[in-house]
Amino acid sequence: MKVAKASLVAMLLEAGEENAAVLLARSTLPDELDTATDLDVLLTFGLESEQVDEMARMAIGGIEPDDVNTRRRRDLMDKTISRRWADLVDRWLT
Repeated sequence: MKVAKASLVAMLLEAGEENAAVLLARSTLPDELDTATDLDVLLTFGLESEQVDEMARMAIGGIEPDDVNTRRRRDLMDKTISRRWADLVDRWLT
């Protein structure tokens, strides 16, 4: 599975894997990772193959994180966007 290095770093930070995130960010791996071919290197950062797969799927939006705070922030953003959209529509109609 292909995933952006920066997205994977962000997911690792959110999951509390700061050491692995820093090691990945400072690594010489390309900006776009392939979890199949780069798995051996990612495992040297202290991650397990299941973690790599889950973090990569979360980074590309394949699965939703289970973190309640993440869901709450996403819901708040959806409401904010909806309110702003409604405000724009009201302005267009008046």
